Amino acid sequence: MTPDAEHLRRPDGGRWSELEGAVLLGGDARNLPEMRRIAAALSPAAHVTIAIEASGEREIEPFDAGDARVSWLDRSLGGRIRPRGERLAQAIHAWCAEWACGDSPVCTVWLGARTPTRIVRMTQALLPAPRVS
Repeated sequence: MTPDAEHLRRPDGGRWSELEGAVLLGGDARNLPEMRRIAAALSPAAHVTIAIEASGEREIEPFDAGDARVSWLDRSLGGRIRPRGERLAQAIHAWCAEWACGDSPVCTVWLGARTPTRIVRMTQALLPAPRVS
């Protein structure tokens, strides 16, 4: 594990470098530093998806995360700004439908500290065992 990610504990208190299975890192553009540190610390055995909500193109920037799937969720699509968390909630729901209901024995979700409480609760309800941080 990189020293930068040492303080970013997994939901179960373990090390990110030991994690296998499906992993979702979700948040908004303000969470990029934490998501970059966690992504760099993850085991190559983890299947990583990163969902980042942005308030417009000015917040979108390169995110090199190796084999991880990175999705920028622009709130400004369609000529209007969508409510904070709306696009992130849709992405989390789709991810949980794919991974938490599938064959993967372990699903772990890390959500940024500014993620709306309603989205954290929704995510906890969608996972087979509470592993949301």
